[in-house]
Amino acid sequence: MRERLTASFILLAVALLAVAALIRSYTLGHEIREHEGTRLQHEAVLVGRLVETRLESGGVVDAAFLQPLADVDARLRWEPAAGGNVEVRGPSYDDGEDLHASVPAAGGRVTVAQDDGLVRDLLVGDPWALVVLLGLTLAGAAAAGLLVARRLSAPFRRLAEAAGALGRGRFDLDLPETRIPEAVAIARSLSTSADQLRERLRRDQEFAAHTSHALRSPLTGLRLELEEVLLRDDLPDDVRATVGHALAGITHVDEVAGELVALQRGSLVEGAQVPLRDLATQVAQRWADELGLVDREITAAVEGELDQRYTPGPVEHLLDLVLVAVLRTSSGAVRLVLEGDVDGHLRISVTTEQSSAGRAADDPFEAARSGCAALGGRWVGSEPRDGLEILLPRR
Repeated sequence: MRERLTASFILLAVALLAVAALIRSYTLGHEIREHEGTRLQHEAVLVGRLVETRLESGGVVDAAFLQPLADVDARLRWEPAAGGNVEVRGPSYDDGEDLHASVPAAGGRVTVAQDDGLVRDLLVGDPWALVVLLGLTLAGAAAAGLLVARRLSAPFRRLAEAAGALGRGRFDLDLPETRIPEAVAIARSLSTSADQLRERLRRDQEFAAHTSHALRSPLTGLRLELEEVLLRDDLPDDVRATVGHALAGITHVDEVAGELVALQRGSLVEGAQVPLRDLATQVAQRWADELGLVDREITAAVEGELDQRYTPGPVEHLLDLVLVAVLRTSSGAVRLVLEGDVDGHLRISVTTEQSSAGRAADDPFEAARSGCAALGGRWVGSEPRDGLEILLPRR
């Protein structure tokens, strides 16, 4: 985008310069021609008087007389009434288009003409000066275009990054503050989409919890009652067999309910999942960069099912909240471990070398705990020195 905007500024500058040059050339050329026409008229009058003086003194108006009066790029012509025209030319005179002026003199006519190339030379001037001017204009247009392009494209680059974060399942979008209407509209749409996805996550969590309780709790109670019936010694064989079949059916229904709950959890953003090894690498690099700013070290490890896939956005957001709290409440080296299991659960362990001397009045991990709860996870621990453990459900 920046390259196209810069090129557009350069083309616009060249176009404006060309239009201005054409208009200026037309008006300046007209003024120069008027000025040169007036000058030639005065010169023709002067030559006419010299011719009259020459004839009155009995002299002859010939080429030898007129040649010293002709400029290097001019032409003089004497047309006497009796005929026998005399014409002389300067060494630089061209037979092309010219400017001329004629005046009557001694019954004849004197004509002074000048090569029109002088006008072109005055308009063009020094060609190298034009080249330098054009180069400076292009350089200025490129600099202005690059500056404006950066300012115009910066909100859209941040919008693209926010869209990518939303595609990974992150809701804490870093949206630009701008007055560009198009960028404002896009930012508003992304913010609305993030709110909708966040609300969907909350509803899915509530539905999963309600479904699990509404379906599996009665089934568990019924299974316990039937198992108690099987413990009776006076139970007929046919009834015992029927109860056994009922228990098998209840177990099957319980498994189906579990599968439905897991299916409802599903993936927050389909197609955005990444393997655990890639997710761990991204998180570890993020933590290493932030801790490096305060001269702290981090050791990271990934364990379990390395190819298990997770939606990175929620995990990244939660760990960003944890990172902020860890920086506030601890010092020294940090140990980060991500472990995935075959069922898709993710266990995160954070341990620091030591706690900071002072503790804030508020709970620094409150936002992180809220984020963990929103994801349906479980939080264990309060001191990073003793270890924090986060267990996230399959998602």
